[in-house]
Amino acid sequence: MTGASLRRAFLAVVPPGEVLDAVDGLLERSPDRRFKWTTRDQWHVTVQFYGRVRDAGELVAALRAALGAVEPVTARLRGAGAFRDAKRADVFWLGLEVPEAFADLHAAVCAASAAFVAPRDRVVFTPHLTLARLRRAADLRPEVDTLEGVAVGPAWTVRELVLFESETRREGALHHEVARIPLRGPANGA
Repeated sequence: MTGASLRRAFLAVVPPGEVLDAVDGLLERSPDRRFKWTTRDQWHVTVQFYGRVRDAGELVAALRAALGAVEPVTARLRGAGAFRDAKRADVFWLGLEVPEAFADLHAAVCAASAAFVAPRDRVVFTPHLTLARLRRAADLRPEVDTLEGVAVGPAWTVRELVLFESETRREGALHHEVARIPLRGPANGA
């Protein structure tokens, strides 16, 4: 992998199957043409977006060195939201409860990989799982309100992060796994 470049990279948490099953069960993919629903193979929570990475091996090495000392964290999908905002939404998402430990994980990722993040990609961290993109901005306040405080699936322990390369296509993005980055645990000598 040393020297390999990535066109559009990001680091993410991938929920386990039982959580993805709960997301699938929650969705009623309505014929409402406002929504372009994402698919199960696209469901993840982005921890850091990188964009173009010239040397994937260097990024993976930096992440492994830093995250091998970070304890696994508990996560749970809960509630919903929208980007820009619920009144003028173009993205509909499920939220992720963020205990202090998850905020610490994000901070460790940022510190370890700051050299790989373009200034325009240093944004406020809003952990979420994208459910749908909207063809045109719309008011999603009713949809967001319906899911307020609702837990989706069981809590789970995040034991690794996954580095992906995203390939944008008209029918939706394809995410190719590049590397798995384990957090500290039995496999890492903890």
